[in-house]
Amino acid sequence: MCFTWPTLEALVSEGESRAGLQQMIGIYNAIWAGAAAVAYFTGGAMLDRLGLRSLFYVPMALLLAELALAFWLADRVRRIRDRSGESGSPQANLDAAGILLASTPPTELHPHSPTRTRSFLLMAWLVNPFAYIGMNTLVALMPGIAQRLELSTTLAGFLGSLWCFARFGAFICLWIWPGWHYRFRWLLAGYLGLVGSFITILLAPNLPVLVAAQMVFGGAVGLTYYSSLFYSMDSSETKGEHGGIHESVIGLGNCAGPAVGAAALQFLPQYSNSGALAVTCLLLCGLGGLTAIWWSGKGP
Repeated sequence: MCFTWPTLEALVSEGESRAGLQQMIGIYNAIWAGAAAVAYFTGGAMLDRLGLRSLFYVPMALLLAELALAFWLADRVRRIRDRSGESGSPQANLDAAGILLASTPPTELHPHSPTRTRSFLLMAWLVNPFAYIGMNTLVALMPGIAQRLELSTTLAGFLGSLWCFARFGAFICLWIWPGWHYRFRWLLAGYLGLVGSFITILLAPNLPVLVAAQMVFGGAVGLTYYSSLFYSMDSSETKGEHGGIHESVIGLGNCAGPAVGAAALQFLPQYSNSGALAVTCLLLCGLGGLTAIWWSGKGP
């Protein structure tokens, strides 16, 4: 994955204007988030009806189909490029195929100061791993929540995937409406929503509360992820490098959440909720870091 995600993000962002960047990142996010939501939604039903092995065979079949499609598209581009007499330059505009490999837009002046853009980039890189800490902890705890609310495996998959659909919906809204760009109140509201909804999901006494909290949680993680990726690509000419940093902090969040939860359960086994409590405290630490970066880098 380290050789996949940053490369994809750089490919969709390279050579784009700011308006084009908003468009391309929106499409990119909508596709992967939509696929993730469908996978989570159908997982429980697949497990119930097709057995455990289906959770491996179905994704394997999809990946093989995507791999075949990638080779087909690469061959198609190569053949059209050869017919058009291009030398293979990455600047070749393959209008005949309707495929734009790269374009060089006129130089744009960034509407915000370097200090402000750097500040938002750092804040987004900070909050995104904390969002993944919450997500990974939630995925691990969802079976216990489903058992407490007496949900079947299929119903647990349906209801447990609601935050994924909420994240997908948030991506669509953030794609269409760019008014959230470089607005601290949006980033702060997203993070507060993340912490509050995470705690609510853990303590949800019934299904309506669980559903409502997941909708807020999905919107919050959607905003934090979109912010990290957009600010990474918007404030840099080295898209691949910033895409790598964006993904590396996600990896940090993927590791830190389970690690903190496991450590809490190891050293405080007498408290059954110590893992969730430790992760909640970690999320609150992220809030302190977010406000500290904002005040230190506050500029015009």
